[in-house]
Formats: sequence, structure tokens, C-alpha cells
Amino acid sequence: MAEQNFPLYEEGIAFLKRRDKKLAWLIGRIGKISHVDTKDDFQFFVEQIVGQMLSIKVADVMIGRLTDYCRGTITVDAICSLSVEEFRSLGISTRKAECIRQVAFMIRGGALDFVQLRGLPDADIMKILTSIKGIGPWTAKMYLYKIHRLDVLPYEDLVFLSAYKWLYRTRNVKPEAVRHRCRKWSPYASIAAMYLYAAYEEGLIGTEAPLLKDL
Repeated sequence: MAEQNFPLYEEGIAFLKRRDKKLAWLIGRIGKISHVDTKDDFQFFVEQIVGQMLSIKVADVMIGRLTDYCRGTITVDAICSLSVEEFRSLGISTRKAECIRQVAFMIRGGALDFVQLRGLPDADIMKILTSIKGIGPWTAKMYLYKIHRLDVLPYEDLVFLSAYKWLYRTRNVKPEAVRHRCRKWSPYASIAAMYLYAAYEEGLIGTEAPLLKDL
């Protein structure tokens, strides 16, 4: 059964509202939301790798082509049967194709087990995933977020940063600046990030965020 939301959601909301007035306003504006983990872990990685450095729209087209080529379902066996050249014929780069194939063959050979991976601490998951060529911190963090780890700060993610710039009325999205401002979210950074993603998805960043002095 898919997990319906982050653990300790209510405790996290209360904590974040006490620590960050801007975020408290956003939480009140959006209301109660959830992040449901429904996607197969392997398919998630395929989609994340394909989507690296692409717009959501272009990535969706590529994933659609790959899904059709795999006869409707992206599976480990289907990916292992494809050559790099076949990926390239779908518009997927050699680097991404090699990474996707490597993940598939690691799963098939037992070197990567998502059931075991989910049982590890965050730092160990990050270390294992980023040791795979083509998987960087952004993709690894998105996996931690997917499986409802509570304290993920995805400052490498462009959607997150777009909402962050809007909410805090800033242009400074250097990693150190984002980490410094958002350290008050710990240990519930994932719940805070969920609300920034929701602000982007609901089109709020096209409106004007309130000034801190007005809250």
C-alpha cells in the first residue's frame, strides 16, 4: 500500500509554523496536503534520469516514447533488453541511456535492492546512489523525498528554487544562502519543501508573496 504522507505530518506543520512566519502563511494559504508515494522505485529513477536538465514538458515526451517502446510499462527486463542506440533513437542521450541501463543491470544482478535501500539511513542511501555514474545529489535527494524521509532540503531543484525565490522575495539561491535560511526547517525540511512544490503547482508564484513585516 502506498504511503499517504510524511510521518509526523501534524507535528511537522506545528513546528514549521512556529519557526518560519513566511512558511506559516503559505501553509495557511494552501491548507492540508499530502505527498503520496505510488510510483515504482525503478520507474522513478528512469524518469528522474531522463528528466535531468530538461523541462517537465520535454521530459514527459521522452518518457512517453520510452514507455511506448517498452510496450506500455518500463520494467527492468525491458530496459536491459534495449541498446544505447535504441535509447538514442528515442531522443535520450548516450550518458542517460548508459546510466539507466546500469541501474537496471544492478537490480537484475542484485547489486541494488530497493527494499534494502529503503531500510538504510539517509546518508547511506545518498552514498550508494551517488556512487552510480549519472546519479547526483539532486536525483538521490528526490528519491529520499519520494520515500518520505523527513529532512530533505532539495536546493538543487529548479522548481523548489522558483518557489523559494517567490516566497522569500529573493534572488539569492546560492546553496549556502538557501541552507542558511532553511536550517530552521530541520528536522521537517521535506514537509516545508512539499509546500513550496505545491505553491509552484498551484500557480501561486505568479502572485505577490507578502512581506515579512505584514505577517
